[in-house]
Amino acid sequence: MIQHKAPAHLRAAYLSLDSRTIYEPAKTAFFAVHGLNHDGHQYLESLYAKGVREFIVEESAWHGAIAEKAVSWEQTNIYVVENSIATLQEIAKHHREQFQYPLIAITGSNGKTICKEWLAILCNSSFTITKSPKSYNSQIGVPLSLWAMQEKHTLGIFEAGISQKGEMERIETMLKPDYGIFTHFGEAHGSNFSSDEEKLREKLILFKNAKKLVYRIKDLQNDAIKTIMQEINPSCELIGWNTISPDKGLFTFWQTKGKSAHIKVIKAAQSEAFIDSHIDMSDEASLENATNCLVLASILGISRDILGIKSRALKPISMRLEMKEGLRGNTLIDDSYNNDVDGLRLALPLLQKNKQKKSVLILSDFIETGIPEKDLYAEVASLVRHQKIDRVIGVGEHIIRNKVNFDSIDVYHTTEDLISSGVLNTINNSQLLLKGARKFNFEKLVHALENKTHRTQLEVNLDAIKHNLTYFKKSIGPDTKLMVMVKAFAYGTGAIEIAALLQNSGVDYLTVAYTDEGVYLRKHGIYVPIMVMNPTVEEFDKLTENGLEPEIYSFDLLKAIDEYSTQQNKNIKIHIKLDTGMKRLGFESSEIEELGENLAQMPQLWVASILSHLAAADSPQHGEFTEKQIDQFSQAATEIEKSLGYQTIKHIANSAAIQNYPSARQDMVRLGISLYGITGNPNVKNKIENVLTLKTSISQIKNIAPEESIGYGRRGNLTGPGRIATLAIGYADGYSRALGMGKGHFEIKGHLCPTVGSICMDMCMVDISQFPDISVSDTAIAFGGKIQLYDLAKQAETIPYELMTNISERVKRVYVTQ
Repeated sequence: MIQHKAPAHLRAAYLSLDSRTIYEPAKTAFFAVHGLNHDGHQYLESLYAKGVREFIVEESAWHGAIAEKAVSWEQTNIYVVENSIATLQEIAKHHREQFQYPLIAITGSNGKTICKEWLAILCNSSFTITKSPKSYNSQIGVPLSLWAMQEKHTLGIFEAGISQKGEMERIETMLKPDYGIFTHFGEAHGSNFSSDEEKLREKLILFKNAKKLVYRIKDLQNDAIKTIMQEINPSCELIGWNTISPDKGLFTFWQTKGKSAHIKVIKAAQSEAFIDSHIDMSDEASLENATNCLVLASILGISRDILGIKSRALKPISMRLEMKEGLRGNTLIDDSYNNDVDGLRLALPLLQKNKQKKSVLILSDFIETGIPEKDLYAEVASLVRHQKIDRVIGVGEHIIRNKVNFDSIDVYHTTEDLISSGVLNTINNSQLLLKGARKFNFEKLVHALENKTHRTQLEVNLDAIKHNLTYFKKSIGPDTKLMVMVKAFAYGTGAIEIAALLQNSGVDYLTVAYTDEGVYLRKHGIYVPIMVMNPTVEEFDKLTENGLEPEIYSFDLLKAIDEYSTQQNKNIKIHIKLDTGMKRLGFESSEIEELGENLAQMPQLWVASILSHLAAADSPQHGEFTEKQIDQFSQAATEIEKSLGYQTIKHIANSAAIQNYPSARQDMVRLGISLYGITGNPNVKNKIENVLTLKTSISQIKNIAPEESIGYGRRGNLTGPGRIATLAIGYADGYSRALGMGKGHFEIKGHLCPTVGSICMDMCMVDISQFPDISVSDTAIAFGGKIQLYDLAKQAETIPYELMTNISERVKRVYVTQ
């Protein structure tokens, strides 16, 4: 049935906007969104074939063949609406209104997910909780989270995040929270607001109908939250706590000792603390988040004694899923922090990313879900069955009792039993998803399975890549294609992982430098068009067998590919490279007429694109030269197309030119280093996110006397007695030797520690004399935190490209996502 209206209700248990992550088609309603660079409507027919029977589609895209075919679809409800996302939000709003139990909303710049998880831990023995899975706090994430609310729950805990004005109003309409936590207020998404006050006011709209709001007062003389909330919602009870004065509101006392802390919260004019808890963390961010959660849990009726016990269970939480290189060709997907059914539902599709590897799920008992055990494991088994996991391993008494629900499962009482069984050694060339509650210590599994050849690792934030890709897609608009460079091991970040993400994100082309790089991608399931910049005659067979498209930059190469295509009777796509001033590769201006004549006589060669390379798009002083290049390229490309008799894709803009020279965008742009959050353009810098973090460990700490020297050649010295830390990273890992002698710094526990002496092959030393809190267990960040790669390259008197591509293959790549 096709209805031109929004649905009054849906039969579906699950909602989805992503055709790739549908677990139980018969129970899923699919919302097709026609976006700037993506159209969900193109997947409707395949989803119907898979068993989806509820669709919400948009009027602007509901026409042509798909609308005609859908008329004959049986037992299917299709709702044609103006805007699918707005309909999703309206449905979620009505769904939330069906439940009267308390709902808590959490917002702020940082700490939302941590507060949500910790608050759930503090309250899980007193309430049956539903909460946002992972970091589902956006315009789409919030309604998807709300759909999980059911009668069996007695408390809801949801995150809310925004990036621009107007968004929180829509989220508030859906959530209508009774209680709120406002976490740390910082710089996230600040570029989209005219002032901090405007951003703060926008966030606080979330609580315009709330009964109570918990937050930290950092300035007793200027409580900005109180001032704004008295305008937005004067009836809301503001529960502000501070660490400054015992005479103002709730006074919080933090006493830290090593890596643990004692938290007391006392009401003004009272002597006894109503919160008296210990946590195994001592950094200020964790103390602030824990205090917010303890105060709100107390408001909900959790006793001081229970909070004292529960607070011991609060642990530092890795908010990001991590993908790590394992032994025996395995890939580890460590998502063990989020041990609930929704978290499992979101993580399972990751096992299908690499079709070349088998899928293995290692799962522990679920703890305190509020779902009857029999129902819980029946649902878990159903999820696993629909994802067609090759092997399932369970740990815990609950799973053992309910193993009959699974088609096939190996079970163990404890994590230690699993490790000692030796079964882990039989797993090879597989993707392993680890989902374990904290009490099962799945970090022991990671330790047993992980390739631990080196303690230095390059962390690649896949969510940041997606953010940057979205930003550049919006910048170039829907009519301009996007080619992304993945040459040189994707600039050192990992070719397969990055190429797969880009392919799933709908980029039009990938580019590699050499044929073997393209063949490697094809062997690992990358099917998007790939251009090869430096093909050789000897590799033409490889090129054509793997559907790779060569860049042709000389008459010799053109003649060779023409002869090959004729001999093999093959039609071949090629890309014509013009030299407009780079003086590297390409046909010269004087050769354009002859080139056009030759191409006109080679019908078996199809010119997919014409391209050139800008020499100085990132240098304003060469603006005139760059404009001349663009004009010369346009004229030459037009002349070639006249000879061909058809239009090609024309592209000359690199990362810098995308922003600096809009006229260079033409039919397609080539995105390179800016995908990783690296740019010299100040207008772009605060709109894209850092992707790469290079981390290492401290091998040893030494006390140094004034007369002692440090390192090779005795080049390193301290000005007086002090301490140095020896780090497990050197120039063989890619940390430039030019950064020795204090030029480079490492961030350790938030401190910037200068290098001392020369950088060694496998190690380097840093001065930690001023920072007594640094210990051997701490992590050192070479870049990605306070130290950004762009700035580090300046200190090394080189460019970011060199530092990125010099990171050794022995440095482990770890891929993280929310």
